[in-house]
Amino acid sequence: MKIFCNSKFVEKETIEEIFEPGFLFGWGVYEALRAYGGKVPFLAMHTDRLNKGLEILGIDKIDLDFPGAIKKLLSENKLEDAYIRITAYKKRNSTGVLIYADKFGYYQKDAYEKGFSAIISPYRRDTKSPFSQIKSLSYIENRMSWFKAQQANKDEALLVNQEDYLIGGSRSNLFLVTGREIVTPSVKSGAFMGITRNRLVNELMDLRIRIKEKELSLEDLYEADEAFLTSSLLEVMPLVECASKKIGDGLPGKMTKEILNQYRELCREA
Repeated sequence: MKIFCNSKFVEKETIEEIFEPGFLFGWGVYEALRAYGGKVPFLAMHTDRLNKGLEILGIDKIDLDFPGAIKKLLSENKLEDAYIRITAYKKRNSTGVLIYADKFGYYQKDAYEKGFSAIISPYRRDTKSPFSQIKSLSYIENRMSWFKAQQANKDEALLVNQEDYLIGGSRSNLFLVTGREIVTPSVKSGAFMGITRNRLVNELMDLRIRIKEKELSLEDLYEADEAFLTSSLLEVMPLVECASKKIGDGLPGKMTKEILNQYRELCREA
């Protein structure tokens, strides 16, 4: 059987995977990771979260030697510092999995020296949704928030919930620094339980730096001394401006730089 695909008629069998429910309906989950020198920090945490997401979506878990598969994938592509994406999706009779890797080329040194600027997303997060804590392939709200930021020549979009409390970025978690105290939006208010977020929360507690999870308003953001965003790809990125308003003095802060160095050390040791 032939189908029309991108201006060509092709045999359906050559691209039949896109007819699986995971692709047709965004029915699946994904994880985005970084490899440092061929090693992937916190890989087990990512794959555990991926399988938990599959279970919630009614999809069979994946029984795969992820470390072995990723090690071979990096070797086959001669990669050491790499971007990795694991996609797991519903097939009619099983669970599909695709692992992609490429040279990591995002977020160079100058990005951390300059810091990110952001907008407030026009889309609100429904924190009561049972899917709000899943890295779902149905990613349109986050992607459109990011796209709105790109259209405004900004780096990220911060999302708020139905009560106007900040929950984080379209692809990141948010932290604010006031003095020696660090605060981050609570999971209850809608913050995503990011792997980097959780590692930093535990690490900062180990260093006896005060950290709190609480509901945060836009006023809290603008009154903070510093702010930063976290994710597996971003690591710890300074946030220096939002909605054309400076955060602190509008420059990456001392505490943020210290935490970035600590996180990178944590990745090297993992």
